[in-house]
Formats: sequence, structure tokens, C-alpha cells
Amino acid sequence: MKTLYKSSLLLISLFILTQGRAQDVYRTQDGHMIITAISADTILKLTTKELLVLLDYEDARFKMKMDKSTFYTDNDSLDKKLALMKYEIIEFNGKLDIEYINTNGHPPLDFEVEGVISTNNHIIKGTGHLEHISSRGRISCLLTLKFNIKKDDLGLKIEGLNLKDDIQIEIVQVILNKS
Repeated sequence: MKTLYKSSLLLISLFILTQGRAQDVYRTQDGHMIITAISADTILKLTTKELLVLLDYEDARFKMKMDKSTFYTDNDSLDKKLALMKYEIIEFNGKLDIEYINTNGHPPLDFEVEGVISTNNHIIKGTGHLEHISSRGRISCLLTLKFNIKKDDLGLKIEGLNLKDDIQIEIVQVILNKS
């Protein structure tokens, strides 16, 4: 069921985003995201390895989606509560502050990122790095993104989870494959 859900989500997202330009869209569905927050004076790391990232090289627009139930921590009771959040999707749509990305290769790119997060429609800003690793085959680039957000932007309303207001998000070396 989980695989069917992920596959359906990916296909729908690809169709909506690409609209006939699939040659310029790169994606991953197993991106690694780490959220670092403070809870009760303890550093809490929420991790997922099921982040969907779509990046259109033609206009440097992106779409990211993840299901809250895919988060895991070092806390068994919190992990059980997170697992109950199945189908609660966080979506982040935005643009890199570059015009386009050369699909035939490019030097390492550092850029600003801006987009809207679906949990409360706030504008989120961050930084990123895109490094070209191959012009052949399906693998193209490594993408790293960093954001500082407020706890309300995350949309995690779990009883007993008292997060401090400032939260850091890292998308860690996501390998983008040609769609």
C-alpha cells in the first residue's frame, strides 16, 4: 500500500509539474531531510528518507513533498505518534534564484531559495547548493538545501511535543535523476 501511495503521488506530481517538459525535470523520491529542533532543552532530530523533490531545470522551479508519517526520531513514543500522521503531506513549492540550470553541465551553483509551505502558506527562504555530477545516464546533480523556519511552518501538532520556535531544515545531498 505504501509503495502504491508513493508511486501515485509521484506520478501525479510529475504530471502537474512537467506539463509536457519532462526532458527538463529532474526528481528524487527518496530524498534525505533532517529537521533539527529544541524540545524540552534537548536537541530533537526528525529525519525522513522519503522526500519527493522535483526540479524543473528550464525555469529553476521546484516542488517538494513529504508525508509526516515518514519522520523518525530516537524516541519510540514520538515515532508511534508520527506514524499515525499518514497522508498528512507537507508541500513546499518555490524557485531557486537562478534563471535556469544547464542540463549539459554547470559549475557548482550556490543560490537563494524562496517558496511557499503548504502548512500555513507562509513564504520560506533558504539557501542551496547544486553540484553537477554526470551528463550521462539518469543521474545528474546533488542538491543540498537549508532553511530556518518557525515551528508553526512545520505543522507538527503532536500532544506532548513542545518545540521551541526556531527550527532548521536540511535537505542533504539529494541525487536528482532525469524524469
